[in-house]
Amino acid sequence: MKVDHLTKRFGTFTALDDVSFSLRPGCTSLLGENGAGKTTLLNMMARVTTPTSGKLIGHDSIRIGYLPQRPALYPSLTPVETIRYAGELTGTKPDPVKLLARVGLDPVDRPASQLSGGMRQRLGIAQALVHDPELLLLDEPVSALDPRGRREVLDLLSDLKRERMILYSTHVLPDAEEASDWVLLLRQGKLLMEGTVTDLLGSKSSIQLRLFADETTEDVWRALPGVVRVTRSGTSWELETSAKDVTEQAILRTILERGLRVQSLHVGHPSLESLFLEVNA
Repeated sequence: MKVDHLTKRFGTFTALDDVSFSLRPGCTSLLGENGAGKTTLLNMMARVTTPTSGKLIGHDSIRIGYLPQRPALYPSLTPVETIRYAGELTGTKPDPVKLLARVGLDPVDRPASQLSGGMRQRLGIAQALVHDPELLLLDEPVSALDPRGRREVLDLLSDLKRERMILYSTHVLPDAEEASDWVLLLRQGKLLMEGTVTDLLGSKSSIQLRLFADETTEDVWRALPGVVRVTRSGTSWELETSAKDVTEQAILRTILERGLRVQSLHVGHPSLESLFLEVNA
């Protein structure tokens, strides 16, 4: 499936501006700040709304399942009744108990209006899977879940992506980094970048330094050779560098010269979160 120069306007406001990309098998995450155009894009791909211009190629020939940000559930129906009714609407005969178990939800005898936010989210995912879609669209699927529920949904996505294309929006960047095969980054309605997590993060390294009684300033670390970005959180510094070995040596010299006391020093790779903050700065 291909998104080709898709644009959506509401009056004079452009919510999505000339966006093009191809979806591929596996799990693709859609990242962006509030108002970036993520939900607008998903709504068009789910046939909820139509684009102002541009087109969706291959869109009409595949089955699509959609979980909106707030699951669309009939408040008086139990989970089993919800799945059966969705099956009738799609002309399928799913096994409600089996499908609910797949998303970690017991077939409780309570209407949707009495379910917790996390249970409603799971029920919404199950409802989107009723007709075995080839493309699954999920708008913030882990937003209402506790850590255990998020873990279960991530495991579910890892399982589901073997059989279909998945596109989901999220603000939980570590989850996107873990679950995604491909990443799309939107800003103010425009697609800024796309690629694998490895491609987007490139060859930079990340050095995380935590000090006791830290009185250093950002200028101290930014002046070190190879450093391209510095961020601080409490007594922790994160330095992104394009020359890891050179920067490491400079850090050690600075620690010795200033008599700094080190709690921890860790070398790794930049996260999607740091990329997201850099792009949206």
